[in-house]
Amino acid sequence: MKKTLLALSLLISIAVFSQENTAYISKLNNHRAEANKEFGDTATSILPDKMVLEEFKHLNYFEPNPKFNVTAKFKKELGKEFNMTTSSGKLKKYRQYGILSFDIDGKNYKLPIYQSIRLMKMEKYKDHVFIPFTDLTNDEETYGGGRYIEANLPTEDTFNLDFNYCFNPYCHYTTGYNCPIPPKENFLDLRIEAGEKKFKDDEH
Repeated sequence: MKKTLLALSLLISIAVFSQENTAYISKLNNHRAEANKEFGDTATSILPDKMVLEEFKHLNYFEPNPKFNVTAKFKKELGKEFNMTTSSGKLKKYRQYGILSFDIDGKNYKLPIYQSIRLMKMEKYKDHVFIPFTDLTNDEETYGGGRYIEANLPTEDTFNLDFNYCFNPYCHYTTGYNCPIPPKENFLDLRIEAGEKKFKDDEH
């Protein structure tokens, strides 16, 4: 009887996990479909109209990878205002908001997160946090200038850090943008095989 109950409990757990995983992937794919829709419409795309109409098919992504959807520990550590260098050489003012600590494959990593001084004064963006990073996939599968994650400010001592949602800066696609370059403290010494890849490569 005990073995039967244990087997039944295991089957229920597997079914629940499968449903949660399916729902997660569906939500992620919907998010990516919306990004493709935005880039593929001349009314909303940052790409030149000719490229949208003649060349654009879709953005390039790694397959969803649950390993890179992590629960990080959050520690609020407000830093002084500083200038973050951008792709154009211009400077943008940010402040460190805190530090995320998390494990991947048994190794611990730390990632500072930031607030834009300009955006934090706007009602619409005052609760936003900016998470830029570089990793060992840069210049190969992913854009050499790093990638970004945008989220709401952490309100607890844990934070859902999902690299499957990371995306390329606009300056990867076209000119005319001042994209912040991730500080050296935001380098992760591992391959983040999740999120957006290079826009133009052999898979496009």
